[in-house]
Amino acid sequence: MKKNIAIVAGGDSSEWQVSLRSAEGLMTFIPSEKYNKYIVTVIGKEWHALVDGEKIPIDKNDFSFTHKGNKTLFDCAYITIHGTPGENGILQGYFRLLRIPFTCCDVLPAALTFDKFFCNNFLRNSNVK
Repeated sequence: MKKNIAIVAGGDSSEWQVSLRSAEGLMTFIPSEKYNKYIVTVIGKEWHALVDGEKIPIDKNDFSFTHKGNKTLFDCAYITIHGTPGENGILQGYFRLLRIPFTCCDVLPAALTFDKFFCNNFLRNSNVK
């Protein structure tokens, strides 16, 4: 049985379109014979799966969508979002709570490195030079 992969794109930064292009590129690289792959756009509070040219709302309670009576749950999230909420730990924390594996760093490194001031202070206090 094929696994369902969410390629999560969009975000709240000015680079959201770059993120969407990255997601479209990934759609061509991830083998269709092994995976069902879907681009999921996260733009503000609007989360949608792009399915057959339609924007299907994501159920944020379990990160799923229902299309033509069929509910799809995801086995993995491939985060391609630049900036918030993809690089600051927010999505990582969400996926952790739902126990959905994801393809980038975990919550703490994302949150820490997203804020350069706190990251530099953390490194300084850890005697990293």
